[in-house]
Amino acid sequence: MQEQQLRQEWDRHLSGLLTGKTLLIVGAGDIGAEVAAMLRSFGVTLHGIVNTPRALPGFACVSGIDALSHDVAQADYVVNLLPDTPKTQNLYNANLFACMKPSTVFINVVRCTSVVDDDLVAALRAGKLARAVLDVFRQEPLPPEHPFWLTPRLTLTPHIGGPMVPALVADLFLDNLQRYSQGAALRG
Repeated sequence: MQEQQLRQEWDRHLSGLLTGKTLLIVGAGDIGAEVAAMLRSFGVTLHGIVNTPRALPGFACVSGIDALSHDVAQADYVVNLLPDTPKTQNLYNANLFACMKPSTVFINVVRCTSVVDDDLVAALRAGKLARAVLDVFRQEPLPPEHPFWLTPRLTLTPHIGGPMVPALVADLFLDNLQRYSQGAALRG
């Protein structure tokens, strides 16, 4: 809509509706489950990527990271929620972007060492992706000379995803404190 406004174009065609689309959550752990719960009401088919493949509530399919290139090829939306680890660095590169459909929207809202900046810019400029939305970057704030600022079909937000709500953080802390004292697995 923003691009249409700049062109002074009046087009009431609705595009980008989530209903009936396949959405892949890469990193379908605690945060991914919360995101999935919010998205279910939009009528999407949810697929997930986790370290250890297993059935997860609300997901039609859950695969391991080794299936990532196959699963991104099936997705209309790819949401990256992977943690920043040596295993996830530079994961979203030219080879992986080439596996995605030209109509795919890539969304990254977590630590950005998993995205190869130049490869994402090249994929968008070549029309290999429909759009990308980035909320986090290797360097923040994003330097004025960074190519992301002028890349077509790329929406940038200044690391605003997942704001900390003090009451929720306190609840998580108290829950984890109890889990820790009992020797149970921690959440989040």
